[in-house]
Amino acid sequence: MADGRYAMLEGPKHFAVAHGSIPVPGEGEARVRVHDCGVCGSDLKMWAGTHAFLRPPLQIGHEIYGTVEELGGGTNGIQTGMPVVVFPPIGCGSCFHCVGGQPQLCADMRFIGGQIPGGLAEHVIVPENNLIVVPDGVRDHQRVLIEPLGVGVHAVARGRVEPGETAVVLGAGAIGLFTALVARERGLERVLVGELSAARRGRAEALGLETFDPASTPVAQAVADRIGPVGADVVFECVGSEETIGAALAATRKGGRAVVVGNAPATVQIDGLALQRGDRSLIGVLMYDLADLIEGMELLAGGLVDELPEEALVQPFALDDVGAAFAAAKDGTLGAVRAVVRP
Repeated sequence: MADGRYAMLEGPKHFAVAHGSIPVPGEGEARVRVHDCGVCGSDLKMWAGTHAFLRPPLQIGHEIYGTVEELGGGTNGIQTGMPVVVFPPIGCGSCFHCVGGQPQLCADMRFIGGQIPGGLAEHVIVPENNLIVVPDGVRDHQRVLIEPLGVGVHAVARGRVEPGETAVVLGAGAIGLFTALVARERGLERVLVGELSAARRGRAEALGLETFDPASTPVAQAVADRIGPVGADVVFECVGSEETIGAALAATRKGGRAVVVGNAPATVQIDGLALQRGDRSLIGVLMYDLADLIEGMELLAGGLVDELPEEALVQPFALDDVGAAFAAAKDGTLGAVRAVVRP
């Protein structure tokens, strides 16, 4: 019987590449041949053993682009040979949130690449309803970016931005970069990006974004100097630390919105007076809706990141080098927006 290869996270920072039988899809499922699987910040927390509730052993990877290889008898129009990306959350299907099209908020939500085997493998089994067909207009190397771009689309929607407003984005990794680009697409008057890494600032600037280094200019000072002393209309925190969540709230004008997009720690201390007495909103973001990924595809097809060459967007790693992909994504040596494993 033919077999396939996959990477199992056996313990913190320890992958083992193994062989197993090629999985067979059941009714309503599809087997996808994985072309690209991106390495996300939540993947890094699982890899390090610091995720809030998911611990090794795990077969992770949820930013999946591939081709439908075999169907298990579904009827939703998916066909073999189609290029697809994966919508990772799977809910119970019947609760308030699932019925409302937000399975990521289901109390029983599981996701592909977490509780369900993910894309660090040659093949992955996915419910057909969790597959999105990629249009030809999205360049092949950009298709793995659809999922993280969906986070940016959802974050900007949660931030309720309006044309002419000002925004600050803290962090210019993939999620922060995409959040800033989507905010600009929404007609914001000014989008200011704070990022410690010179390389990440350079990529943001190549896409026409204004940046600053929080190590040399504190966030509050940079916002006061460049936007105004009252603060920004909306601030997107895309790092996931107590310090940057506090900085986001402090940089938000009275009556404005601070949006937590990064993977927040379980406990965060904030300035309650700034929140309440400033009439500010503190908004959380979890994943995306299906429509957000579809909108992300449309933005990519429209040339959202075409100013950056392929090597600045994705840095590919072989499955045997999966540990190096995660290490580079973590330690700042990555030379692109996203580390991508190509099984």
